Amino acid sequence: METIASAASTDSTGRRVGLDRLGTFASSACALHCALCAIAPAVLTVSGLGVLVSHEAEWVFTFFAALLAVAAAIKAYCPCGSWKTPAVLLVGVIVLFIARFNEALGSDIPEVFITVAGGTILVAGHLANLRACRQSQKEA
Repeated sequence: METIASAASTDSTGRRVGLDRLGTFASSACALHCALCAIAPAVLTVSGLGVLVSHEAEWVFTFFAALLAVAAAIKAYCPCGSWKTPAVLLVGVIVLFIARFNEALGSDIPEVFITVAGGTILVAGHLANLRACRQSQKEA
């Protein structure tokens, strides 16, 4: 019976780790995309990647990063009951959405700074969750 329980626990941890690795990649790609769109939109357009400069692409990146962060936050809270890592991930999601609505909010802060900050917070949250998963595996 213990073997089945430990196998299920290992499988669940593996899925959490995979989710956080994907989340780290997606959040990094989101932050890099925002920085590139702000710094070199002409280069992206000339190189045939002009679609990445569109508002639609920005929303896709935002929703994908937010979806992964929320899923990782839920998975992170369940095994250890700690609120710290999920809180970091959720703050990152909130910052990303603030960036998306920056113009409507009338903020003078350039959107790229807010977006890159949100992406960086998400990367930090996913990395913290990966570290917590490794720590819990060592303790088990």
